[in-house]
Amino acid sequence: MWHSVLLALLGLSGCFAAVIVSVPPELEVELGKRTAIPCTHTISGNPTSRQVEWFITDKNSQRQRIGYRDEEMTMVDENTDYTGRVYVDADFSLVINEVDLIDERTFYCQVTAGASGSGEAMSNLKVFDPPEVPEVDSTVGVLSVTTDTAQKIATCTSRNGNPAPSITWYKDGAVLPVRADRNNKMYMVARTVKEASGLHSVSSTLYMKPTKEDKDSHFYCTVQYLMPKGKTESLMSEKFNLTLHYYSENVKFELVSGPVKEGDNVMLKCEADGSPPPEYTFFRVESDGEVEIQSGTESILTLENISKSQSGTFRCQALDFDTPAEIQLVRDLQVSVNYLDPLTLVPAKATTINLGSDLDLACSGTGSHMPKLAWRKGKEHVSDSGSLSLRKVTYRSTGAYTCEATVPEVPGLHKEQSVRIIVEGKPEIEEKEYKSEFSGEGEAVTLTCSVLGHPEPKVTWSIPDVQPSVSSSGNRIMSEVTLVITQKLVESQISCSATNGFGTSKRSFQLSIVPTTAASTMSTEAEPVLKTMDKQQGGSSTAIIAVIVCVLLLLFVVALFYFLQKKGKLSCGKSEKKSLTHKETNTNEVVVEMKNDKRNEQRGLLSSSGGGRPMGD
Repeated sequence: MWHSVLLALLGLSGCFAAVIVSVPPELEVELGKRTAIPCTHTISGNPTSRQVEWFITDKNSQRQRIGYRDEEMTMVDENTDYTGRVYVDADFSLVINEVDLIDERTFYCQVTAGASGSGEAMSNLKVFDPPEVPEVDSTVGVLSVTTDTAQKIATCTSRNGNPAPSITWYKDGAVLPVRADRNNKMYMVARTVKEASGLHSVSSTLYMKPTKEDKDSHFYCTVQYLMPKGKTESLMSEKFNLTLHYYSENVKFELVSGPVKEGDNVMLKCEADGSPPPEYTFFRVESDGEVEIQSGTESILTLENISKSQSGTFRCQALDFDTPAEIQLVRDLQVSVNYLDPLTLVPAKATTINLGSDLDLACSGTGSHMPKLAWRKGKEHVSDSGSLSLRKVTYRSTGAYTCEATVPEVPGLHKEQSVRIIVEGKPEIEEKEYKSEFSGEGEAVTLTCSVLGHPEPKVTWSIPDVQPSVSSSGNRIMSEVTLVITQKLVESQISCSATNGFGTSKRSFQLSIVPTTAASTMSTEAEPVLKTMDKQQGGSSTAIIAVIVCVLLLLFVVALFYFLQKKGKLSCGKSEKKSLTHKETNTNEVVVEMKNDKRNEQRGLLSSSGGGRPMGD
């Protein structure tokens, strides 16, 4: 019986209607964006009407409707925080424009379906806003590494984020562990402030006991914050260094540059590892003690134009009163000055040698290193060793010979010394070209007598009453005369003589006058042509000469024909052709005809010479 009653009750329950409502339990959106909260629902039975309403809980914890929609209309309630900012769309979703922080709350969707009843569901909206880039306010001043407690290093602040972000500290790229408990080594003090806007500002102050190793460290902070869909992002502050005060423990004393050579400006640098830097005192260590050279905050000692006598030991002492007494801040530096002694030359002084003789030059040198030796004359390199042999010297061998000494191991270390060699002997007159042929009298010519010799020779000319122009350079003398060409001058013997204690040399100048004639002109013009032809390759010269001969022969034949015509040995013209072809012509007729022709010829010549009419007239 009870089983039958239960079945009856179940049958009656199927006759009642129900409303089921569904919304997202949680929805995420960025501040200022637009969002929609969907409200889906199902109604069983036969509802007579349907109305969807959206509610919030106000600050007094009272439910407040902000908008609704039914089968016929949609409406937004007046005088709420959402008036003019929300509406219910055709799908019954609540659309919120420009999401604000006050929207981070619970929204209720209620569906009423007349006799079918009603249903309700709620959705929580979360609003996200990234914070500003973090700023670091580091401690101004010097931090001492000798204190026993942690000191304030810096404060990192990031403003206006939602939800509240978090701050992490870094040193040289490594995360500093979060320590909230106060201790003597390191800890952080965090603070979160909710601004009037509803956004959160966070800060973190780092306290730490710095060490000497932190002098070169880079510190910075980052702020981490959440965004929709579970994303975590971060922003980094600028990096900063600490200004530390720590005592000196070590001193480094060294040369600034490489190998030292005589004449250099040498810098010795002394550097202690304390901060701030201590004062420095430089000494020169002598056999009987030390001599102070320089004292003060300057860490570099400069030795100008150093010499080999300054080789030895130099000492630097750093004066840091914070350094424990058991630490000695003194360092020594051995300075070795590379040098070259003056070179020794054989012969050592200017030497005179006879023309055509031999001479050996020798060079030797010493120094901190064995030098490499070489000889040069002017800019010309003449020997790769300390020895130089001059054989059968000429006047061109005269000059300064320089021995150079270098040390490849020490760039720039260089020494040189010179000796002058003088060659003496009988004068030598150089052969120089001059103009020897002239077209006639009255032309000017300049003759030069260039003489090499030592002792300096005297130059004279065979022409009396001539004032030569004389110049000299080294062991060369130039004597020049300018003359006017005359027949008498050509016929005389022109010469110059150079004389010194070793003898006399003479040179003669041959001059000639060659009149300009047609034949000479022709030969003069033909000569360069033939000379040019001679330069052609293969047999071209012979071919060109043959052409010239043929042209001359052709001219000769033409001249011969012309001569024969003038003498009457050769007949020309049409009338002569007629008489010659007439078979029955007697001798008289021939004579008459020739006379007529002769008269015609004379008449034609007279006409052409006298300006008369042409022969045809």
